[in-house]
Amino acid sequence: MRFRRFVRARLHRQLFMWLGITITFTGMVVSLVVTALRPDASSMQSDVARIERFIGERFERVWDAPVDRHQLAMDIGKAFEVDLTLLDAKGKALDQVGAGCVNAQFSVPVTRGSNPLGSLQVCIDKRRRVPGFTFVLAIAAACLSLWGASGALARKLVRPLSDLIRVTRDIGSGNLSSRVRLGRHHMGEVGVLADSVNDMARRIERQLNDQRELLAAVSHEIRSPLARLRVLVELLRDSSADSVTLGKVEREIVEVDELIGKLLANSRLDFGTFSLQPLEPCVVFVRALERASVAPELLHNELPELTVKGDPTLLDRALANLLENAQKHGGGVESVVLTLVEGRLRVTVNDRGPGFSEQALGRVFDAFFRGDGSSSLGLGLALVERIARAHGGRAWAENRAEGGASVHFEIPVER
Repeated sequence: MRFRRFVRARLHRQLFMWLGITITFTGMVVSLVVTALRPDASSMQSDVARIERFIGERFERVWDAPVDRHQLAMDIGKAFEVDLTLLDAKGKALDQVGAGCVNAQFSVPVTRGSNPLGSLQVCIDKRRRVPGFTFVLAIAAACLSLWGASGALARKLVRPLSDLIRVTRDIGSGNLSSRVRLGRHHMGEVGVLADSVNDMARRIERQLNDQRELLAAVSHEIRSPLARLRVLVELLRDSSADSVTLGKVEREIVEVDELIGKLLANSRLDFGTFSLQPLEPCVVFVRALERASVAPELLHNELPELTVKGDPTLLDRALANLLENAQKHGGGVESVVLTLVEGRLRVTVNDRGPGFSEQALGRVFDAFFRGDGSSSLGLGLALVERIARAHGGRAWAENRAEGGASVHFEIPVER
């Protein structure tokens, strides 16, 4: 249970624990290596015994000369930085160097032949001694320092991820305006992830806003033909069905069907459910002119033999919307021109209207934008622009010098 809780712990805690385990293991390895490389005890004891014999022999030579004996003791105390006390054979102090030595760390016997002359008591300053316990404490202190630094490093590394978690939770709870702001932490893979999360949030927010606007606009747009259909149905009930009334009913049904077709095309673009197929442009455009009841002589085809790769349903919808816009808002279709420009198929629909106003020219591709303050352009040109982008192309509008407006639709071709 504790292991599962540790595994599920937050990332900075896991990093902190694993780094601590790694540092502890490293300290143990260092201790083992130092211990293994340290000289063995027998070798050290042999060296100490030789030193004791050497010092004992030197003192044996000058033992009966107090001045020389004191000088030798001074030289040894200075060379090894130790405190010394000389004792005679009965344990009486004869001389001392430094503070003297009461509790000696080790003693050097001085003999002449088999007769003991005395001994040299040696005391090492405690501040100069480095026993094994002190070495262990030093290793432990180093490990704790590194562990503390690793905790700060782990927190610094995980802090941007904590901000990412907060933002994703905000987005999941409906706060689509939440964004990741890493500041100085905005670097490397974490920065790329933050940019992706922010881009995702912007796209979701924009799509939901578009869907809300679409729902509100459609609910308004679809009421008009439905209300007219109710009136026509009441007229049909009160009188015999005449051809004029039936024609009106048919037109209202066609209008509702067109609106539903636009909504379906818009949804397909939202969810990316379209398939590209090789198509012959001339066949597609002639069929679109027939459906829009546009005279075929208005089509000016300047294309060589080529094919385009596109979704037939969406391209039909784009062409129908171009022609519908010219008929309803541009005074009728003046001409439809097909040209090949730098490896792209360009469709230009010229109308007979007064052209776009300066305010409307930059917003003709906005969904449900009311260009003159009263008549709505609906989804028509907005769908045209979206379909062009979905096919790797573009759409734009401009006013002609001789009067009227031109709306262009351009997509790449397949040779």
